[in-house]
Amino acid sequence: MVKLKFVVIGGVLTLRISENKTRCYKRVNHLLKGNPNVEKHWNQEKERFSSYAVSYSDNNKILEEFKGIYWKLIQEHPELNAKQISNYYKTKAQESLKKDVFENWSVDDYKNSVEKYLEIVILREKAKQGCNYELYYKLLLRCRMDIPGFSTMAFSTIDYNTMVSIALIFAKRKSYRHVSKTFRALLGKAHKDQNVMFNLAQIGTFCFNEYNPDRYDVSDKHPDVLTDEQIRRFLNLSVQDITPTYNNRQQVELYYDFCVFMFHTFFAPCDVIKAKLRDITRNNTLLVKRKKTHRTVEVPITPVVRSIINKYKGMSKDGYIFPIMNDEYEKNHTVKDYTYKKFREHLNIWLKLIGKELDTDFDLYAYVFRHTAITIAVNNGLPLSYISNAAGTSVEMIQKHYYNGENIHNRNMLAEVFMKAGA
Repeated sequence: MVKLKFVVIGGVLTLRISENKTRCYKRVNHLLKGNPNVEKHWNQEKERFSSYAVSYSDNNKILEEFKGIYWKLIQEHPELNAKQISNYYKTKAQESLKKDVFENWSVDDYKNSVEKYLEIVILREKAKQGCNYELYYKLLLRCRMDIPGFSTMAFSTIDYNTMVSIALIFAKRKSYRHVSKTFRALLGKAHKDQNVMFNLAQIGTFCFNEYNPDRYDVSDKHPDVLTDEQIRRFLNLSVQDITPTYNNRQQVELYYDFCVFMFHTFFAPCDVIKAKLRDITRNNTLLVKRKKTHRTVEVPITPVVRSIINKYKGMSKDGYIFPIMNDEYEKNHTVKDYTYKKFREHLNIWLKLIGKELDTDFDLYAYVFRHTAITIAVNNGLPLSYISNAAGTSVEMIQKHYYNGENIHNRNMLAEVFMKAGA
């Protein structure tokens, strides 16, 4: 049977919805009055705030009512499991949202209004299963705050000069590239929408990049990478002994193998978690399509990678190399790539501890192993064209980010070439 209990996790008060080993959590801090001190005044045994807490009486009543909503749902629908109970109202709200958007909204309300069309785009993105609407929501807030007369801005009046003015406004604050990219995406949607009075021809050859305040800045920032000594130490760690505070040693071993797999394949975390046994070719390679660039990449299966594949083979009912993803479980979440994001979050927490053992000067995180693999390949003289194809990125990107002038071997070779020229 599904059980309900208020618990504090990381200073956040949540309603835990559990059944056997399944755990789902609903945050409730935003419902509370007066921002009470949860860690100090929460009585876990009674699941109530003590009388010393701010607005304790009102908040206890709020929590009781909130819990009652889900308890009533459990009583009325005993056939639902914990995940379905947790997502029940989210699913209903989503269905209601779709109905409101596509049945009750008039085209005349937004066909020539940039602000209202942006609101429509946000609603449409929200209504899509697992889509990311936050970028458009942030754009809406930014435009309302910074662009004079945005509430009355009409699509029919946008031209090249208007875009220049908008670009100069965006350039005054941070995140120019992200904000301008989202605004350009909005115009692209408007252009394709037959109901909207806008055509990209109105802005001519305008390009946001020409007004980027950081366009000509020279940056010496390189991706975070492990040194040769640090990666050697990591690859030779004893899985039984690392991070002893973790009681679940199988989980530690999974984290470790996941990172080793990344290093040996150039894969990003999101590519590793989605890799399947069917991606293994007869040529002893892995052939997958990268999530970020949609480029097909093929990398050799090293003996280390083969041993990892064999270790977890058969553990995923959906055929994944690592037993992390569950297609049926993923369908219950409206957040896109929910399982991957939760796994990455826990993996990065574990990696911070590993980073301390390796004495890194940054907080170690999963993507570092891809950066490190590419850097090592470049520094050891592998052709850039091959690295580009295997890593699923461009030669220009590798030259910009991974050609490390600080590499001692490269510096010594260059100095030797110059010295020989004068000999």
